[in-house]
Amino acid sequence: MVKRKYNRVTTALVAGLVCSAAALAQDPPAGQMMNSSYFDQQRAEEITDIQMLKVDEATFREAYKEAGRPKLVVLVGQPFSGMVSDWHMQRRVSVNAQATGNEGTFIPDSQSVQVGVENRRYQYSNRSPMLTPQQWAEYERGFQSTLLKYGIRIVNRDVAMRLLDSEIRETTDRNPQDDNQRLEMDMLRKHTKLILEVMPYRENKYKYEPIGYQVTMTSLEDATLLADDRIAIPEAYKEYRAGSSGYSKQRPQNFAGVEARSGGYDIIENPIEVWAEQGQLAAEATLQILYDRYL
Repeated sequence: MVKRKYNRVTTALVAGLVCSAAALAQDPPAGQMMNSSYFDQQRAEEITDIQMLKVDEATFREAYKEAGRPKLVVLVGQPFSGMVSDWHMQRRVSVNAQATGNEGTFIPDSQSVQVGVENRRYQYSNRSPMLTPQQWAEYERGFQSTLLKYGIRIVNRDVAMRLLDSEIRETTDRNPQDDNQRLEMDMLRKHTKLILEVMPYRENKYKYEPIGYQVTMTSLEDATLLADDRIAIPEAYKEYRAGSSGYSKQRPQNFAGVEARSGGYDIIENPIEVWAEQGQLAAEATLQILYDRYL
């Protein structure tokens, strides 16, 4: 009886060890956790992907094509009340002469002529000071790249102004830049059908980014206001990260590699381009507005 009892205990112990070994065999190898993509995958599962565009890309592209693929002028961070382009000139023609001699036989002693003197001035940008010029450049890049991804035709307003100026000079004697506002409207009527203005505002909603964006869309066909909506950008995922003063919630960064130094190794990470990301989200919301109000 004792021996049988001992065998039962031994059998149970062996079975338990076999089960534990099987469970350990199912765990992922430690080498996988050393791979940077492992942590990126775990983090990506926790992050909720923010989508501001509700319609799918194929449906949007088809509707945009049916509407004739209209071209847009996009003003990011600046209102239309300012100049579309601050590139302009003033033309001055002057003739100065001195003549000496007897009456009826005047002979010019000296003469100077100036024709078509152009003075070009560049004013400071009238963009909202809520963001720095570098942040606006990053935001505009994210905004425009998203529109281009969906096939939107964006007009480069500075190039369009110069092309029209050159065309007018070749075909007429008019100096188009004497009236820059007139040249601006001629360019808009020729090259585009819609104007988009994207202006920032302070946002105080919980779980939203501190800056939102107001999108105004105007038709140049009949000067009607098609949209005037505020876009609140949801707050992106944050995680606790170590810093010089302790742990704080920060945007996650992507692991890129390590760099050896005298005291050990430094971890190199790729920071997330926050303003380009916000520009992408605002562009997605703008595409939805364009689909709902115009296409």
